[in-house]
Amino acid sequence: MKRKGLIILGSVFLVLLLVALPFMAACEEKEPQTLKIGALMSLTGFASASEALIWEGVQLYEEWINEEGGITIDGQPYTIDFVVEDGQSSADGAVDAATKLVYDHEVDFIVGTVMPFMVIAAGTVTEPAGVIRVAYYNCGTPDEYGANTPYTFVCNDTTLDYMTPNMQYMKEAYPDLTTISVLTPDDGAPAFFEPVFDQKAAAEGLEKVGWVLWPLDTTDFTTFVVNALAPEPDAIFLINGWPIHMGAMLKAARELGFTGPVFACHEDPYDIREVAGVEASTEFYVHNVKMDDPEMTDMIREIASRGEATYGKASPTHVWGWNACYCLTQAIEEAQSLDPAVVKDSWEQMTSIDAAYGSGRIGGLSTYGINHTVSYPMPLSALQDGEVVWVKWQEVPLP
Repeated sequence: MKRKGLIILGSVFLVLLLVALPFMAACEEKEPQTLKIGALMSLTGFASASEALIWEGVQLYEEWINEEGGITIDGQPYTIDFVVEDGQSSADGAVDAATKLVYDHEVDFIVGTVMPFMVIAAGTVTEPAGVIRVAYYNCGTPDEYGANTPYTFVCNDTTLDYMTPNMQYMKEAYPDLTTISVLTPDDGAPAFFEPVFDQKAAAEGLEKVGWVLWPLDTTDFTTFVVNALAPEPDAIFLINGWPIHMGAMLKAARELGFTGPVFACHEDPYDIREVAGVEASTEFYVHNVKMDDPEMTDMIREIASRGEATYGKASPTHVWGWNACYCLTQAIEEAQSLDPAVVKDSWEQMTSIDAAYGSGRIGGLSTYGINHTVSYPMPLSALQDGEVVWVKWQEVPLP
């Protein structure tokens, strides 16, 4: 009887244990914590028209990643909270914003900024503090990004990335074209990337016949475009600048009678068309997406849908803003650590990563002396007869 009672008691205990296990597991599920990430954006000043769109893209990403459950580090789930500080389109503003993010908000990770003098200025704060920052652009200046900036990563296309694919397409689409003239902002970067541009042009059988620098505070580009057209180039290259600049230069070139192709880097073709006007918007090529084209990735379509719903606009610049955040959170989760030093070491050992634009690779060592660049297929769109037209995805040599 005693043994039978023990068996019954044991059976009852087993049943109770089996019933209780799901509840015990539920109790052990950890409540999400918050991972705060800084965003250094120019929300005022001449760059704000475009960087405000980058910030919108960051916010769209925050909404999406948290709906997806955030990220998990060592079994602990985290929701993502991006906090923004205004870089004010200036070097001093970048220092102030970076200081607030690092020491007031106490973030260990930052996305932003864009312009080389602001990236350099922000780095004087983030690098000594050991804070990872993902710059939104890189013009090739050594103080901006390289072996001396071990906590800086670049996850979007750059000045040096786009040159070769655009030149190759130029020769493909216009085989008789041989001479090009360049317009680029006088922001400290041209002295560093001009030799690279010359080398890449020569490799493609192109001759640079004009090199015109324009000041960042200019609003009338007529004189600069006149100077670029003086040697009668077959094509024009617009290296760097925002849509307000590129659209104005495109409009001036057409008004001055130039009918050849114009190639530009990374900016929004829709916004450029708005500035240049429909009549001037033809034979213009830029490495960016056409948001509603069937060849866009699933993620770009997701961004477009969310942009329309939240901001009433599906902007290619939203994709730019989203992409750096997407790469950063992947790298953090891959490292399974919130220690920026650990994430840095893990990230530079990765060979592949997803990007909003498709499958990405990690490189940069041969070009910049640091393996911190995310490279991915580059989109190429055009303005033809006032319409945004999709061209193709281009492979980019790993830097």
